Amino acid sequence: MKIGLVVFPGCVASGLFAFAELLEVANKRSGKKPFEIVWVGLDLCSVPVTVGSQDVVVSLTPQTTMADSSLDAILLPGFWTDGERKVDAALRSQKDLLASLKKIPPTTDLWSYCSSVSLLAETGRLDNKEATSTWWLADFLQKNYPAVQWRFTQTCILNEGTCTASGVNGYLPIAQALIAKVCGQDVMRDIVDLMVIPRPEKSKQPFQNINLMFFEDKLMRQIYVWVEQTPATALIISELAAVLSQTERTLSRKVKAATGLSCAHFMRLIKMHQASEYLIYSSDSINVISDRLGFSDDAAFRRMFKKVSSYTPSDYRQSFKR
Repeated sequence: MKIGLVVFPGCVASGLFAFAELLEVANKRSGKKPFEIVWVGLDLCSVPVTVGSQDVVVSLTPQTTMADSSLDAILLPGFWTDGERKVDAALRSQKDLLASLKKIPPTTDLWSYCSSVSLLAETGRLDNKEATSTWWLADFLQKNYPAVQWRFTQTCILNEGTCTASGVNGYLPIAQALIAKVCGQDVMRDIVDLMVIPRPEKSKQPFQNINLMFFEDKLMRQIYVWVEQTPATALIISELAAVLSQTERTLSRKVKAATGLSCAHFMRLIKMHQASEYLIYSSDSINVISDRLGFSDDAAFRRMFKKVSSYTPSDYRQSFKR
């Protein structure tokens, strides 16, 4: 199986390297060579890829282009983003990439994970199919691609001709599903044990990666800290605005611009993320967690948690307990 790993400016190439290494291990373990990896670009020109900061740049030179008809599948890595605005900007700036993707014949599988699912959705290849992506892009993706059957609680969805996965490490469930399908479960289990990698999970934590939404924004970080330190009953926009020396209107506008969410909803997400950490990593009762986070009563906590996450606190703990 010949698989093309796509490189383009702004992509997070680390996932491609890890994906390639997993498939190379599968080749060695199976005693055959079921997978052939090639690097793919819009053309054969070197592609600068930023690593961590703009001061560290690695250049990758594609071995072939997306027009290569010998490719059985193409994997799109995620790209750097911390919110809906940057995803929208990336889609506008990647017109050549999207044009090439749209020309890929249906006989070539297209796989994507994290933010790059938006690229795949833009091609129309996900229409009328189930797909998943990073949960905090749910509103953006549902609004812009209503023909896709979004399933954001799932970590990986493999369809005929397409595969999508959530999170910056979404390459992992894609690789695991591929290795198990082509090489068998025995090979996959050996690789999991040998490389000490997580076993595939069918569902993901609704609050995973919430900090990525604001890690470049000082104001959003300040809001995050304040919400964590403030009892749930005292999460009032006017109080937060006073602490930050902002007017309520200005604060609401800035939060909306940075996250795409209302200020009240953003605060609820942060508080529920805090609750989810207690549910996963502590053995405290739900009553104790509710009281520690400053809810008026246990019932109010349970209602809010279910509304935000679609899980009851008990079901969430059972599903994701570490």
